[in-house]
Amino acid sequence: MLKINCADISIPREMLDGWQTIVNLLAEVTSVPAALIMRVHPERIEVFAANTNTSHPYSVGDSELLEQGLYCETVINEKRQLLVPNASNDPIWKDNPDMKFGLLAYCGFPLCWPNGEVFGTICILDDKENHFSQTYQTLLESFKDSIEAHLKTLYQNTRLQELNYILKSRVQNRTQDLVDLNYSLNVEIDKRRAAEQKVHYQQRHDLATGFLNRTALETETETLLRQASRDENEHVVVVHVGFANGRRIQSKYGYKVWDQVLTQYHHRAGDLSDYNLQTARPTSTDLAFIFSSKHLEQDIHTLCSRLMDVSQLEFNIEGEQLHLHGYIGIATSKDTTSSTCLLKYAFEAMLSCKDSGHKFSFYSQDLSDIQKNINKLESYLLQAVRNDDLLLYFQPKVSPATRKWVGAEALLRWRHPILGDISNEPLIHLAEQNGLIFEVGNFVLRSAIQKAGEWVGQIDDFKLSVNVSAVQLQNPHFVETVQDLLTTYQLPARFLELEVTESCLIADEVKALNALNSLSALGVTLSLDDFGTGYASFNYLKKFPFDALKIDKSFIQHLESNSEDREIVRSIINIAKKLGYQVTIEGVETLKHETFIISEECEVGQGYLYGKPMPCDEFESILLLQQSDTPNAHASGL
Repeated sequence: MLKINCADISIPREMLDGWQTIVNLLAEVTSVPAALIMRVHPERIEVFAANTNTSHPYSVGDSELLEQGLYCETVINEKRQLLVPNASNDPIWKDNPDMKFGLLAYCGFPLCWPNGEVFGTICILDDKENHFSQTYQTLLESFKDSIEAHLKTLYQNTRLQELNYILKSRVQNRTQDLVDLNYSLNVEIDKRRAAEQKVHYQQRHDLATGFLNRTALETETETLLRQASRDENEHVVVVHVGFANGRRIQSKYGYKVWDQVLTQYHHRAGDLSDYNLQTARPTSTDLAFIFSSKHLEQDIHTLCSRLMDVSQLEFNIEGEQLHLHGYIGIATSKDTTSSTCLLKYAFEAMLSCKDSGHKFSFYSQDLSDIQKNINKLESYLLQAVRNDDLLLYFQPKVSPATRKWVGAEALLRWRHPILGDISNEPLIHLAEQNGLIFEVGNFVLRSAIQKAGEWVGQIDDFKLSVNVSAVQLQNPHFVETVQDLLTTYQLPARFLELEVTESCLIADEVKALNALNSLSALGVTLSLDDFGTGYASFNYLKKFPFDALKIDKSFIQHLESNSEDREIVRSIINIAKKLGYQVTIEGVETLKHETFIISEECEVGQGYLYGKPMPCDEFESILLLQQSDTPNAHASGL
């Protein structure tokens, strides 16, 4: 059995930087002088990371001998949380070594490797009595879980490297034995066979990745279907994986880098030999997996879960940490017994994921019909843009304490005579798909700024929000367009708020940062939308010049029944306030939701409790009435 020596595993610099951010944030949020990550060695314990935003006696590299009765030594030995509110009043702890630094209060958790070995501790210390509230303990424990997830990744990578080394050694030794025994007799035969195999391999495989090419994929699918036809319990599965940002990465970094990303993606999926699975590359940016199974639903679910997990991991591409936006389409021999149709159906199912936002989808005739409808919608939308048939709706943003409208979000609507009303997100998605996002985005931005310019002289301090897509933010002329529109419609920049999602940032962080810095310099308010649903939202607040954040409505919907959601929202608001960000909460639909956000002193609420998106004339009449009325009259607009 492979034995991993965890003491030999080093922590990479990127991970240490993340840990440094954690201890700095811990010290700031909990208002304590010291937040530490400790690493234990056989005879001593070392300060591995220490916050740098306050003054305290600890420095990275400091160490103490064990068996002195240290706080952290107890946490490590007993593998449990330790809470000491005031050591000077505690007979057990009054003589502990940390008292010489005047640190009376302590709260810490053990940090463990996946095999159970203790890495060290994460802890916070105070120079005054501190009972560390349950919220702070929960926050500390959540950071503990985050660090242990990092340790798990390091452990698994080390284990994989050891296994690869052992495997290579065995293969090399065995190959050498065979060569030595058969060399004299088979040398010419082997040369000829190697040449034939190489030609055959090159005919069937993508040489950059080693996966089957399109022709071999069709051949292998047909073979599996023929074999499965002999057993009614056997079914063939095609899983098509497409990457929404594949072509962009391929274009920016080159084909060779993208080849390496696909190989790494397959490698991270782990051992797939249980499925007797074959991997193919049907296009330059996509992957396909084919296999046969007698346990159809179970095998599909397990495989797709693993593939989705891999899609959520970070990939290091020339020093940048990027995520792959993977979409998975599935088709089986229950849908068709034609290899050509089976591959086509899996591809169509994958395309439906891109349109619906789902991570994976099974083929159905309905999906095929939906794809045809999407194509029809795209044609209709082109006509609507050319005929100027689009319009804006507005949803109020409200101060929860007074119910006064303090702003609004501009949302795109399209009233089609046959299809009916089509709302903001499907429209933006369609526009991005067929290249109309510049025209549609400029329409929304121009119309919103024009209307806000009309309201400036009539309404006090009213801010209008506009959603910005990734495609717009990457446009080198976007900032210039915003500036020209503000000048044209005489709207002071402080009355315009641009809402940006995480997907806008990860598309190209350098371009996004340059654009947002320029917009911030104009005086435009920048808000991070859908906060809490992405991979590293707090990290984006640190990197980019945001003024506000908007907590996603998914956290609000279950506030009444889910204590974890309440604590998450409470913690986000608390941290955001400490960092100086304005907080908007969307999805406020009940009085209990409102009571909660008022109690947490949230500045802005948005949701059906205050008003649904409404046409401009209806919205404007209520807004102007509210402005001229008493402070709370007609506040809800309902």
